Amino acid sequence: MRAAKFWMGTVVAGALALGYGCGSDAKDSTPQEVPQQQVPDAGMDAGVMLTLTDAQIARVLQVANDGEVMLGQFSAPRATNADVLAFNQQMVTEHTAARQRLDALLAAQGIVPEDSTLSLQLQLEVQQMIEVLSGPNAPTGAELDLALISAQLDAHARVAFIGDAQLAPQVTNTALKQELTTERQSVQMHLDAAQPIQSGLVLPPATP
Repeated sequence: MRAAKFWMGTVVAGALALGYGCGSDAKDSTPQEVPQQQVPDAGMDAGVMLTLTDAQIARVLQVANDGEVMLGQFSAPRATNADVLAFNQQMVTEHTAARQRLDALLAAQGIVPEDSTLSLQLQLEVQQMIEVLSGPNAPTGAELDLALISAQLDAHARVAFIGDAQLAPQVTNTALKQELTTERQSVQMHLDAAQPIQSGLVLPPATP
């Protein structure tokens, strides 16, 4: 049970607090009382704006999509819960399509993606998630399902935060800005879909 509690502790507040940010069609929600957690910094100090070019923003978007595909490909064969399985399969399909659409846009706009500390940090974080989930202390059974969906929530919440705080204020290319908005809306929909799955694994079914 310790592993499941770890994943809940790292993701619940982040997903709830960061999932309803700007740059999307998300609902305006009143802040809820959630356990206090540190806001994900994703390679930056709190309150510090990293200076990013359009090429670096493009690379962050590529890495974000690749990370979701990696998590989905890792998680789907290991999931025992039907909803967790379906969600991860959906992430592979939708983020693969988003990456292909993004690459076509970048080619048309003549933007050559460039790594930054932010994109490298995001790559590392997904790799570390997968290492933990496949390591000797990884949970099993229902606890693994909870860890897998929590990892997806964590990754999506982090990307939502980065998009709102770092990417949207700095992107200058009009087509890339529209793509960023589209992808941010998709991330929000994924957060909204994953949260009930996580809650269903944590909370016992209501009895009549």
